[in-house]
Amino acid sequence: MFWSAPEGTESDRVWNIMSDPRVQHLNMYHNVHSEAHAKMIRRIAHLPGWVPHELKRTVVAFTDKWYKLSRGTRCVYTIAGLNVLVFGMWQMPRLLPFMARRFLHDPRSGLSYTMLTSTFSHKDLWHLLFNSIALVSFGTSVANKMGAEHFTAFYLSAGVLSSLASHLLAPLRPALILPSLGASGAVYGVLGAMMMLFPHAQIAIIFLPFIPMSLSHAFPALLAYDFAGAVLGWRTFGHVAHLAGGLYGIAYLEWGTQYWNRLVKFIDRRKN
Repeated sequence: MFWSAPEGTESDRVWNIMSDPRVQHLNMYHNVHSEAHAKMIRRIAHLPGWVPHELKRTVVAFTDKWYKLSRGTRCVYTIAGLNVLVFGMWQMPRLLPFMARRFLHDPRSGLSYTMLTSTFSHKDLWHLLFNSIALVSFGTSVANKMGAEHFTAFYLSAGVLSSLASHLLAPLRPALILPSLGASGAVYGVLGAMMMLFPHAQIAIIFLPFIPMSLSHAFPALLAYDFAGAVLGWRTFGHVAHLAGGLYGIAYLEWGTQYWNRLVKFIDRRKN
């Protein structure tokens, strides 16, 4: 087996892991990016003997590609993967009562945690695809700028806040109180953060694919559309959730990051 390890004290631990006889039996080259990467290779190498050797090598090759990605990119792909997993669960008839209870937010249900779990649910394949494409397209840049932990907290809070906004405003139009689901509010939060971090980034709206425009112009136009939809009671999309998520993304990048930095410093001091 041939492999390279990161420099520093971590390399000693990686060396011990990669020297495992079962790992070496895989007979593969690895550019090991971290101790976590090495541990994952060892777990795969130690799978039961009935697992075909070539299957282990294939999984290890995928693992190598996965750990070659930045932590921020892996974070975004993980969230997208969870969306796909939850969508798959919705396709199982036996799980429908459970999913409708636990992964759909109904303001009349009395459940609060569904404001979070519903952000991983999607009503159909197109809904899932649109949100996943937007998340991966814009989320990777934001996550790499913020860092994986920071982005995860930001994304989840954007999802909860957008659900909460829909929940609080639902009584204003009792006839329109319906269960809600989808990652759109959280994705709008990511778009708002993207606009603040990279205002000159060029995008093309799906309905106008050949007319690129800067995000600093396109995103306010989207927010204006959702504001009109919220005021006029349009039911095409979750306009209130979109608007709340987008404004949260803008506000958080303007004022919220300082509180995250303070929290990180406080935790570091507690550890020491």
